[in-house]
Amino acid sequence: MINEANYITAHFIDNERKNIEVILKDDDETKVYPYILEYNPDNPICKELLEICSLDQLHENTWQKKKEERKNYEVLVKEIAKKEGLLKDIIEGVDNEFITLMMDFLLSDKKENIDRLFNFKIYLFENDMVKNYKDENKKTAIRKAKTPLEALKLFIEIWEESN
Repeated sequence: MINEANYITAHFIDNERKNIEVILKDDDETKVYPYILEYNPDNPICKELLEICSLDQLHENTWQKKKEERKNYEVLVKEIAKKEGLLKDIIEGVDNEFITLMMDFLLSDKKENIDRLFNFKIYLFENDMVKNYKDENKKTAIRKAKTPLEALKLFIEIWEESN
């Protein structure tokens, strides 16, 4: 029943690993069909399968199938979320709203952004590159920066010198 000529692949279909789905093709190779069997090494049909596909390979096939199903599931969920308006469109991996907010922040010199500027400077100082930087004058300049863009410019200078 199961032989190398008609065998395509096989994987477990339950978490207990008791049932196997074997994908087979017909003799003229025009149709593909599933065949479900209980995993029992004493069963003659299961023995046929295990001669073609080892138990380790069955586990690997199952893992690969689950990984592929998960990937397809994630794509489907994202498509549904976009369709329902629950997920904003992401263009080339970057959200347009994020870019707008970032640019507004960096180019702002408004007093109401003082808390954001303070938090931004703290974030810069938490970076290992800044922590390990030897020039205290540049670090002081970041502390005294009056705008986010000025602080970022100094951070970029440190980054360029460190690389």
